[in-house]
Amino acid sequence: MVERTNENSRSINRRGYLGAIAGIAATPVVGSVTGAADVDSESELEDEIEDGGTVDLDSDTVYEIDGTIRVTDLDELTINGNGATLEVGPTDGYVCKLGTYESPIDDLTVTDLNIDITADGAGGRALECHANDDLEVSDITVEGKHDTPSKGPMLVGVHSSSGSGTVSNVSMPDGGEEVSGGRGGTGMLVSDYHTGSVTIEDCHIGPFPDNGIYCSSDEGEVHVEGGTFENTNVAGVRLDGDNCSLKNAEFEYDESIPGFGGQRPVRCDGGDIEISGLDIYMSISQTECIRVMPDTESVSIEDCSISGGGARDAISVTSGAGPVDAEDIDVEGDVRETVYHY
Repeated sequence: MVERTNENSRSINRRGYLGAIAGIAATPVVGSVTGAADVDSESELEDEIEDGGTVDLDSDTVYEIDGTIRVTDLDELTINGNGATLEVGPTDGYVCKLGTYESPIDDLTVTDLNIDITADGAGGRALECHANDDLEVSDITVEGKHDTPSKGPMLVGVHSSSGSGTVSNVSMPDGGEEVSGGRGGTGMLVSDYHTGSVTIEDCHIGPFPDNGIYCSSDEGEVHVEGGTFENTNVAGVRLDGDNCSLKNAEFEYDESIPGFGGQRPVRCDGGDIEISGLDIYMSISQTECIRVMPDTESVSIEDCSISGGGARDAISVTSGAGPVDAEDIDVEGDVRETVYHY
């Protein structure tokens, strides 16, 4: 639960970002809410972020944001949230856009930050992080249900082929509402332009209408390790790309959500994918727990436990897919096939 203290609240209101002026952030209008402390002249949030280096937010402080914080072309940016909260106003646009795929930040770190999207219509992209060489995003909590048909709370990407990153302990337990015929928000996207390597570990993602974690980069590596995923539509984890992996994660599917057309834990869309150590509980009626699509070159699945009795098949392989090697799949309950080939 996000803790708020009135005496530490800060209000940062901004004009909307003019998308036609690439690379230039919105002009801020700064003030303080009734009963709140004044914003320190040297620590106006957007100015600090634009300058790069290390930005320390005040612990247990609420920063009310209306508009977009957008920065590009920095060598280094570290945002230490220190448990502070960004309170997002109604928007279906961007809130914190740190770098772009064309102008990433060389070394980017964002840690220990709460993001409050409980306001009606606050379902834009809360945090977008593009790094060139090094990315670290950790201990991020998104409070509230994503309630617009666009974007989703978070996107990450590493844009140098030799670059690497870690995204850890991100929590989005409330998921998102189905508001657009099954095409609502995705919890966490990996950029289509991602070319480096990123490890996503120990994240908790609730029921989103359009995937929990989704990557579709042809060149980059994505490795999902640990974490829990609940009742997400399309897939809790959806992988597409060379050298992707999914290991030691837990999936709980125990609620059929109206408007979610196909809730499944895992979908493999393309590339070479390794899957191991999954614990899947599926009590709702669905076609399969793991779906392998026709553009997938190869999939290795081993040491997985499937229970709950809700899936018709444990693993479904669509015609045209490359070889699927499944070993040590422990299935409890009746299924038509452990591996079913369409």
